[in-house]
Amino acid sequence: MKRRQTLAQMGSVLGLGALGAAAGSPARAQGTTGSWDQVVAAAKKEGLLVWSFFGAPGDATQRQAREFEKLYGIKVELAPGRTGDFEARWNAERAAGKASIDIRSSGSPENRRLAARGLDQPFGTLPAAVEPGVPWILDPLVDVKAGNGHTLMITCGGYFILVNNRLCPPERGPNSYKDLEDPKFKGLIVLSEPIGPSPGSRWAAYGWKAYGDDYLRKVIDNVKALTRAEIEAPKQIARGEYGIFIHPTQVGAADIWKLPKPHPFRLVVPEDGVMLLFGGMNLLKDAPHPNAARVFMNYFLTKSAQQISADDPGGPFIRKDVTPRIPELAHFATAKPFPNNPDTYEFGSKLFFEWSAKAEPYLKAAGLKK
Repeated sequence: MKRRQTLAQMGSVLGLGALGAAAGSPARAQGTTGSWDQVVAAAKKEGLLVWSFFGAPGDATQRQAREFEKLYGIKVELAPGRTGDFEARWNAERAAGKASIDIRSSGSPENRRLAARGLDQPFGTLPAAVEPGVPWILDPLVDVKAGNGHTLMITCGGYFILVNNRLCPPERGPNSYKDLEDPKFKGLIVLSEPIGPSPGSRWAAYGWKAYGDDYLRKVIDNVKALTRAEIEAPKQIARGEYGIFIHPTQVGAADIWKLPKPHPFRLVVPEDGVMLLFGGMNLLKDAPHPNAARVFMNYFLTKSAQQISADDPGGPFIRKDVTPRIPELAHFATAKPFPNNPDTYEFGSKLFFEWSAKAEPYLKAAGLKK
């Protein structure tokens, strides 16, 4: 490892890392009250934060942006986009020397891949990340402390198996991910397409590692259709268009949870474990407002910001001291994890993509992909 890289990693762990190339950046934070006050003052002078995140802006996202603006007087510009859309915009801006995005939040595999490619930078000491006594689901600094880039873990979520009660009565199952290979479910399954960092890719990666090639082939033989519409697919299950969805997040299930009870569907917490998804956030290389970014990253770990996430039906959070609005959708905080959870850095930055690719030939053989 080059000396410069080694020093950068050491700086990240100690909270002494450089803040980036933006002109006028203050001295490196040392974790003291005074130096953090200097960072906040510099952030207010920058006056703007551009936040790119996966998906569309929801109520929690907008509330967090408004609360941050109210607390610090720093305007938040929301820049939503799927992985490919974000990278296309950011790469084009950087090539032109006009980078506008400060932070990127997404599922941790995307963030860890940014870190593995050296496209993020140290964010220094964040007071909220080292607040004594906070019951974290996962240490937000797990990667930083291990010297694996500069991804901050900001949320935790989990996946269900969503099942239509008429097409698949409870006594018929499934009760686990392993059950999905049973031929009795043939033609009943809609699968989130295993492409890029997606719920379907997570199922394929973890499923292959736990159960092997034959498992992937058998389950895919039972699949009727692929989807990239993780918000629409749960509604299709509720309407009875498909019997089983692999697999919605708790956020995806929140919309149909509003339907009158008794629900025509059920949320199955798999007996072989919950596939967890941690959300990450990176301070991007060439960020034009690095101090505002650091203050926002710190804010996002506070109890107030995390409670806003938990207030959203099915919203993900990483602090256990918040109260989820719908406890049934917050199974990820207490349920048994699926094997190899939580993600390691090696899985999130590399193996996730390699293991999920194992599904590709079976999808083609089943006629689900060209």
